Amino acid sequence: MIIKPISSNQVPQKPRRTKKQLEAIGAPQLLKVTKISKQVKNADRYSVYINEKYSFSLSEYQLAGARLFIGKEFTQEELDAFIDESTFGKAYERALNYVMIRPRSEQEIRDYLTRTFLFPKPKIFTDKTGQRHIKKQAVDKLKVQSMIERVMKRLQEKGYINDEVFAQAWVSSRQLHKKSSKRKLEQELRAKGVNSEIIATKLQNENLSELDNLRAVIEKKRRLQKYQDDVKLTQYLLRQGFNYDDIKEQLNG
Repeated sequence: MIIKPISSNQVPQKPRRTKKQLEAIGAPQLLKVTKISKQVKNADRYSVYINEKYSFSLSEYQLAGARLFIGKEFTQEELDAFIDESTFGKAYERALNYVMIRPRSEQEIRDYLTRTFLFPKPKIFTDKTGQRHIKKQAVDKLKVQSMIERVMKRLQEKGYINDEVFAQAWVSSRQLHKKSSKRKLEQELRAKGVNSEIIATKLQNENLSELDNLRAVIEKKRRLQKYQDDVKLTQYLLRQGFNYDDIKEQLNG
């Protein structure tokens, strides 16, 4: 008996399953980059589309490191990693903008990131009928907390977090513009999370003159015709942390 070889054309071909059939049997969906475009509102970020739908955005630096290109395929796990990296990039960018406005303490930055990403504001949108709706944003708390710690670590590595530098800048600014008392400065720095040792050192090194500051504040308030009543002026000065006996002496003098 002679067995004839079967050509490839004669081998019965299995019909290719459709997308719906693959989803029905639980087969993993093919994930492919179909578009990468620069954002209009933020030219430093690029939108990445997966299977023709927007998926996430990356900064130019992140995009170069990710080695993404149109046609690249990856798994769902890899996509989740890209989305996490996108969130980190946005958070780091927001934190940088926040610290560039003025010097910030470590606690101020952490509180800002917590408010922004752990407790985001609800989204407000209008449907086709013109009715407005409020939608709360779902948050993975453990993932967000991990991201915040990563942002804080990066800021520290880059020198953007330094409570000693912050405390010095705060005291100098307050002395220049407000003539604050030592007690008031201590209260403000404590409220911003600066530890007691740093506060004590900065207040001691600044060589503050309580009486000179008190006289300057009294002169300013009277020049602006505020608190002409000594009782109300005394109450104000006490709230600013000045000593009661010093206040009475300067007002009576």
